[in-house]
Amino acid sequence: MISSVNRTDKFILIAAIAIFVLLHIYQINSPPNGYHKWRESDTAAIILNYYQEDANFMHQRCNQRGANSGITAGELPTYAYSSFILYNLFGPHHFLPRLLSLAGGLIALWFFRKNIKILANERVAIYSTIALAFSPMFLFYSFKIMPDMWMLMFLLGAVYYFLKYAESSSLKHFTLSAILMILSATTKPLSLCLYLPFLVYILNKSENKRQAFLKMAVYCAVTFSITLAWFLYGRYLNSIHQSQAIYMGENLYKSLELTLQPMFFKKLFLQWPVEIWIGWALAPAFIYGAIILWKNRQGRFLFIWIVASYIAFALVSVNSRRLDYYTLVIVPPLAAISGWGLAELISKSKFRKVMIAFILIILPAVTAMRIYHRFAPVPEFDLIRADAQKHIPREALVIVQETTTSTRLYQMNRHGWPARDELTLEKIQTLIEMGGNYLVLDSPIEINENDLKTLVTDSAIQIGPLYGYRTIKPD
Repeated sequence: MISSVNRTDKFILIAAIAIFVLLHIYQINSPPNGYHKWRESDTAAIILNYYQEDANFMHQRCNQRGANSGITAGELPTYAYSSFILYNLFGPHHFLPRLLSLAGGLIALWFFRKNIKILANERVAIYSTIALAFSPMFLFYSFKIMPDMWMLMFLLGAVYYFLKYAESSSLKHFTLSAILMILSATTKPLSLCLYLPFLVYILNKSENKRQAFLKMAVYCAVTFSITLAWFLYGRYLNSIHQSQAIYMGENLYKSLELTLQPMFFKKLFLQWPVEIWIGWALAPAFIYGAIILWKNRQGRFLFIWIVASYIAFALVSVNSRRLDYYTLVIVPPLAAISGWGLAELISKSKFRKVMIAFILIILPAVTAMRIYHRFAPVPEFDLIRADAQKHIPREALVIVQETTTSTRLYQMNRHGWPARDELTLEKIQTLIEMGGNYLVLDSPIEINENDLKTLVTDSAIQIGPLYGYRTIKPD
């Protein structure tokens, strides 16, 4: 393989990154929407509540709080709090956290290129960076108002400084890697699966295996203990404030159940690897790259990273089989293998022009088409928020019919309870007794079969396409 980089390679990289950035103009200021809009709404609500209620970094506040304070625990809120700072400077606009997601993606790509340059060479690094940028999953989550792209950004930074540490034994590199690993793992603990490839890499690079093992033990002890302390603090915080959110509490340990159901194998072995992790367009390059690495006995770090990721996915299979963003950690090594294949293919002169056209036209188009259905316009958002502001006092507690945990509450910018599943008389009556002032439904209360109209007084208040009612307080 040609390892040197020429002007064409640099042009392809710059053009590909420019296309990556330009794609983000689409719906740049849109509210939470489409696939995982409930998770976007959770994050957006925490950002907005920092802005409207309390700027205490340690006190994230959700909307699905009932009559409580809403103080809850989740990932370390570096992304949410950075968005809040931008809200303070420019006002509460959705394009600000989306720009932070894009920035996280670009920094992740920068770190990734530097990582692959260490593991391979500059040429493979360029094409691996392009493969990562146009992974359907990477591209999609660089749009979303979610912290996951920052998790990956921190993780790839941690990888870079660890690779440097393995070469230099520099305390500076150790410290930077540990800090970035903690920032990543306190966002998504699956980042800790990198311990395994880190261990193999540092043992391979060191003549003194015992000393290398001790270095890795110290690294693991420092990063794991601080990460664990953060999540235990979150558990404590939820027990104190009785948060209605599901981030912590008993769910902290329930998420670790090993439940390897057929869906786990179907999605994580058959569907997602080609569909959203690598992308159909890059599948041939991935296969070619994997063959090259296998024949040349290269890429050990990448293959161990993939194995470690699957072990982590199995340990949290309750979530990893349902929520694809839990699997974002596996995308970089797959992209690196695809990049290896791309670099080899484009080095063959008879394929060169075809490959350039493929990388700059077909690949972005195919990836964009793959994730397009995951976005959806939300024309009712501004109307719902304006009507809620007009008719429902800010301090009122709202019971809202929801199919998710938090979408409608965020759209109204109100606090209260999401009423999911069947709206029974007993359920709504209990929530009213707990302090619910308004009941907001998808359809007029008259057509409800459970006699909910006995729990409200006034005629319907139009909240965009929704129907709001004042509740009758129990005697």
